[in-house]
Amino acid sequence: MPRCPDHNFRRRFGIRPLAPGILIGFLALAAVCLSTVVGVSAQTARPAGTQEMTISLYFADPTRFALQAEQRQILRPETPTALGKLIVRELTTGPQSQGLGRTLPAGEVLRTFFIDGDRTAYIDFNNTMWQKHPGGLQADMLALYSIVNSLVLNMAEIEAVQFLNLGREPLPTAGHLDLRYPLKANILLIR
Repeated sequence: MPRCPDHNFRRRFGIRPLAPGILIGFLALAAVCLSTVVGVSAQTARPAGTQEMTISLYFADPTRFALQAEQRQILRPETPTALGKLIVRELTTGPQSQGLGRTLPAGEVLRTFFIDGDRTAYIDFNNTMWQKHPGGLQADMLALYSIVNSLVLNMAEIEAVQFLNLGREPLPTAGHLDLRYPLKANILLIR
Protein backbone atom coordinates (compact mmCIF):
# COMPACT_ATOMS: atom_id res chain seq x y z
CA MET A 1 0.00 0.00 0.00
CA PRO A 2 1.51 3.32 -1.02
CA ARG A 3 2.12 5.82 1.70
CA CYS A 4 1.21 9.45 1.39
CA PRO A 5 4.18 11.76 0.82
CA ASP A 6 3.97 13.37 4.22
CA HIS A 7 3.83 10.05 6.15
CA ASN A 8 7.43 10.40 7.38
CA PHE A 9 6.73 14.01 8.39
CA ARG A 10 3.69 12.97 10.48
CA ARG A 11 5.57 10.11 12.15
CA ARG A 12 8.64 12.26 12.87
CA PHE A 13 6.60 14.98 14.65
CA GLY A 14 3.94 12.75 16.19
CA ILE A 15 1.03 14.10 14.19
CA ARG A 16 -1.95 11.81 13.82
CA PRO A 17 -4.70 12.25 11.24
CA LEU A 18 -7.90 13.88 12.50
CA ALA A 19 -10.81 11.63 13.23
CA PRO A 20 -13.90 12.40 11.10
CA GLY A 21 -15.93 13.31 14.23
CA ILE A 22 -13.43 15.98 15.29
CA LEU A 23 -13.41 17.51 11.81
CA ILE A 24 -17.22 17.63 11.69
CA GLY A 25 -17.35 19.17 15.17
CA PHE A 26 -14.83 21.84 14.19
CA LEU A 27 -16.82 22.75 11.04
CA ALA A 28 -20.07 22.93 13.06
CA LEU A 29 -18.43 25.25 15.61
CA ALA A 30 -17.10 27.48 12.83
CA ALA A 31 -20.60 27.66 11.26
CA VAL A 32 -22.17 28.67 14.59
CA CYS A 33 -19.55 31.36 15.16
CA LEU A 34 -19.99 32.72 11.63
CA SER A 35 -23.80 32.83 11.92
CA THR A 36 -23.49 34.66 15.26
CA VAL A 37 -21.18 37.30 13.75
CA VAL A 38 -23.49 37.75 10.75
CA GLY A 39 -26.54 37.94 13.05
CA VAL A 40 -24.94 40.62 15.24
CA SER A 41 -23.90 42.76 12.25
CA ALA A 42 -27.37 42.40 10.72
CA GLN A 43 -28.93 43.62 13.97
CA THR A 44 -26.62 46.65 14.26
CA ALA A 45 -26.86 47.70 10.59
CA ARG A 46 -29.68 50.16 10.07
CA PRO A 47 -31.80 49.98 6.96
CA ALA A 48 -31.39 52.83 4.46
CA GLY A 49 -33.42 55.89 5.31
CA THR A 50 -33.00 55.49 9.07
CA GLN A 51 -29.41 56.70 9.44
CA GLU A 52 -29.11 60.30 10.53
CA MET A 53 -26.73 62.71 8.88
CA THR A 54 -25.88 66.37 9.38
CA ILE A 55 -26.15 68.76 6.45
CA SER A 56 -25.28 72.45 6.14
CA LEU A 57 -27.97 74.61 4.57
CA TYR A 58 -27.01 78.09 3.44
CA PHE A 59 -29.41 80.97 4.19
CA ALA A 60 -29.08 84.75 4.03
CA ASP A 61 -27.08 86.14 6.96
CA PRO A 62 -28.49 89.00 9.08
CA THR A 63 -27.02 91.62 6.70
CA ARG A 64 -28.70 89.92 3.69
CA PHE A 65 -25.45 90.32 1.74
CA ALA A 66 -23.89 86.92 2.42
CA LEU A 67 -24.78 83.31 3.22
CA GLN A 68 -24.48 81.61 6.57
CA ALA A 69 -24.62 77.87 7.27
CA GLU A 70 -27.28 76.29 9.43
CA GLN A 71 -26.74 72.69 10.55
CA ARG A 72 -29.66 70.25 10.30
CA GLN A 73 -30.09 66.61 11.19
CA ILE A 74 -31.94 64.60 8.54
CA LEU A 75 -32.53 60.95 7.79
CA ARG A 76 -30.16 59.84 5.04
CA PRO A 77 -32.15 59.09 1.86
CA GLU A 78 -31.38 55.96 -0.13
CA THR A 79 -30.07 57.72 -3.26
CA PRO A 80 -28.08 60.87 -4.05
CA THR A 81 -31.01 62.16 -6.13
CA ALA A 82 -33.35 61.83 -3.14
CA LEU A 83 -30.80 63.63 -0.95
CA GLY A 84 -30.56 66.50 -3.46
CA LYS A 85 -34.35 66.87 -3.55
CA LEU A 86 -34.47 66.84 0.25
CA ILE A 87 -31.82 69.57 0.51
CA VAL A 88 -33.80 71.83 -1.86
CA ARG A 89 -37.03 71.15 0.08
CA GLU A 90 -35.29 71.97 3.36
CA LEU A 91 -34.17 75.29 1.86
CA THR A 92 -37.78 76.13 0.96
CA THR A 93 -38.88 75.57 4.57
CA GLY A 94 -36.61 78.44 5.56
CA PRO A 95 -34.08 78.85 8.36
CA GLN A 96 -34.68 77.71 11.93
CA SER A 97 -31.95 79.90 13.42
CA GLN A 98 -32.78 83.39 14.64
CA GLY A 99 -31.50 86.16 12.39
CA LEU A 100 -31.05 84.11 9.22
CA GLY A 101 -33.21 84.99 6.23
CA ARG A 102 -35.11 82.93 3.71
CA THR A 103 -33.49 82.65 0.27
CA LEU A 104 -36.20 80.66 -1.54
CA PRO A 105 -39.98 81.15 -1.56
CA ALA A 106 -41.99 78.87 0.70
CA GLY A 107 -43.83 75.96 -0.83
CA GLU A 108 -43.12 73.42 -3.50
CA VAL A 109 -40.90 74.99 -6.15
CA LEU A 110 -39.10 71.88 -7.44
CA ARG A 111 -40.38 70.08 -10.53
CA THR A 112 -37.44 67.78 -11.29
CA PHE A 113 -34.01 67.03 -9.90
CA PHE A 114 -31.40 64.70 -11.36
CA ILE A 115 -27.62 64.22 -11.44
CA ASP A 116 -25.81 63.35 -14.67
CA GLY A 117 -22.62 61.35 -15.14
CA ASP A 118 -20.50 64.51 -15.17
CA ARG A 119 -21.54 65.27 -11.56
CA THR A 120 -23.81 68.12 -12.60
CA ALA A 121 -27.16 68.43 -10.83
CA TYR A 122 -30.07 69.67 -12.93
CA ILE A 123 -32.79 71.50 -11.06
CA ASP A 124 -36.05 72.28 -12.82
CA PHE A 125 -38.22 74.82 -11.02
CA ASN A 126 -41.87 75.57 -11.54
CA ASN A 127 -43.15 79.12 -12.07
CA THR A 128 -43.64 79.62 -8.32
CA MET A 129 -39.91 79.91 -7.84
CA TRP A 130 -39.55 82.77 -10.29
CA GLN A 131 -42.86 84.51 -9.58
CA LYS A 132 -42.54 84.63 -5.78
CA HIS A 133 -38.86 85.48 -5.74
CA PRO A 134 -38.34 89.17 -4.85
CA GLY A 135 -35.70 89.79 -7.51
CA GLY A 136 -32.70 92.10 -7.46
CA LEU A 137 -29.07 91.20 -7.96
CA GLN A 138 -28.23 90.40 -4.34
CA ALA A 139 -31.43 88.39 -3.72
CA ASP A 140 -30.84 86.45 -6.95
CA MET A 141 -27.26 85.63 -6.02
CA LEU A 142 -28.19 84.54 -2.50
CA ALA A 143 -31.05 82.37 -3.76
CA LEU A 144 -29.02 80.61 -6.42
CA TYR A 145 -25.88 80.14 -4.36
CA SER A 146 -27.81 78.99 -1.31
CA ILE A 147 -28.94 76.08 -3.50
CA VAL A 148 -25.59 75.53 -5.22
CA ASN A 149 -23.54 75.71 -2.02
CA SER A 150 -25.99 73.54 -0.08
CA LEU A 151 -25.82 70.83 -2.77
CA VAL A 152 -22.14 70.95 -3.75
CA LEU A 153 -20.74 71.30 -0.22
CA ASN A 154 -22.92 68.47 1.18
CA MET A 155 -22.74 65.98 -1.68
CA ALA A 156 -19.60 64.48 -3.22
CA GLU A 157 -21.74 63.39 -6.19
CA ILE A 158 -22.26 67.01 -7.30
CA GLU A 159 -19.67 69.50 -8.60
CA ALA A 160 -21.97 72.01 -10.32
CA VAL A 161 -25.67 72.90 -10.64
CA GLN A 162 -27.54 73.72 -13.85
CA PHE A 163 -30.84 75.56 -13.36
CA LEU A 164 -33.83 74.96 -15.63
CA ASN A 165 -37.27 76.56 -15.84
CA LEU A 166 -40.16 74.33 -16.93
CA GLY A 167 -37.71 71.93 -18.57
CA ARG A 168 -35.97 74.63 -20.60
CA GLU A 169 -32.86 76.71 -20.12
CA PRO A 170 -33.96 79.70 -18.03
CA LEU A 171 -33.42 83.31 -18.89
CA PRO A 172 -31.07 85.18 -16.57
CA THR A 173 -33.05 85.82 -13.38
CA ALA A 174 -34.32 89.40 -13.43
CA GLY A 175 -31.68 90.08 -16.09
CA HIS A 176 -28.83 89.89 -13.53
CA LEU A 177 -27.20 86.46 -13.74
CA ASP A 178 -26.38 84.23 -16.68
CA LEU A 179 -27.81 80.79 -15.96
CA ARG A 180 -26.97 79.20 -19.32
CA TYR A 181 -24.03 77.38 -17.74
CA PRO A 182 -23.75 75.25 -14.57
CA LEU A 183 -22.77 77.12 -11.40
CA LYS A 184 -20.08 75.88 -9.02
CA ALA A 185 -19.99 76.58 -5.28
CA ASN A 186 -19.14 80.14 -4.28
CA ILE A 187 -17.50 80.05 -0.86
CA LEU A 188 -16.73 83.77 -1.03
CA LEU A 189 -20.42 84.41 -0.27
CA ILE A 190 -20.26 82.42 2.98
CA ARG A 191 -19.71 84.25 6.28
